[in-house]
Amino acid sequence: PTSSNKSSAGNSGPQSIHHTPTSSSSNNQSYYTRYPNTSPMFSPEHCVFGYSAASPLSEDEENEEVFSPFTFIKNIPNRSQQSRPVSAVRDIPPKTRSTPAATLVLDLDETLVFSSLNVIHDAEYTFNTRFQDHKYKVYVILRPYVKEFLQAMTKHFEMFVYTSAKKEYAEKIVDILDPNKKLFRHRLYQDDCACVLGHYIKDLTILERDLSKTVILDNAPHTFPYHLMNMIPIKSWIGNQEDSELQKLIPYMEKLVRADDIRNVLKKRTDHFHRLLSED
Repeated sequence: PTSSNKSSAGNSGPQSIHHTPTSSSSNNQSYYTRYPNTSPMFSPEHCVFGYSAASPLSEDEENEEVFSPFTFIKNIPNRSQQSRPVSAVRDIPPKTRSTPAATLVLDLDETLVFSSLNVIHDAEYTFNTRFQDHKYKVYVILRPYVKEFLQAMTKHFEMFVYTSAKKEYAEKIVDILDPNKKLFRHRLYQDDCACVLGHYIKDLTILERDLSKTVILDNAPHTFPYHLMNMIPIKSWIGNQEDSELQKLIPYMEKLVRADDIRNVLKKRTDHFHRLLSED
């Protein structure tokens, strides 16, 4: 499967804006057909807003090996060696009687929306953000059925956004999806991730929720290397208006929430990342 490398911490400056993605798909092609004047590039989470000084931009990007999520997972250090972000642990709201028993953790870029620093003429939303003393205009389009999906899920799940993008950029997109702050119980950003082997990874344990009742929806499963059993991989979305992945997930999720242990259901999926990894 094609897996997004948006968690990379190696893109450290504005010059990375014009890098070409290392892989292509029919989904990618549909975007560039729809926006012929838009040159291929990483979304802000791929580049400017997913950087780390710990892994500087290579001077010879062309000779870098193509990222393999399978290799990354197999080489990941033991979780006991990783420190948990103190800020994230401190800010997580406690579980209450009024919140649903099940938890849904949602990625942002290429899962629920697509954003670009290049012009999208029929963008649904735009906003300005700053990075390293530079001002950028961000163009945003919403994945088809995202609003219907979120409204349906909030009836059954306590929902969190967990993205490896920087807060200054990502919170503006979350505000587009949840302007009244009614859908998402909490929002986690790049500072709530750990940087491992040059990539940002996310840790479900900081939520302090029952993992048997927790499900992740993310187009880059390797960003949750310690919780693959909780993962529903979703196809990366960068503009195809014929996409219906979120719509198709609604009845599946409404059934999944009734499971005693969500992980026992997810591991039976043919697209389950843990299954693919074991077969690799």
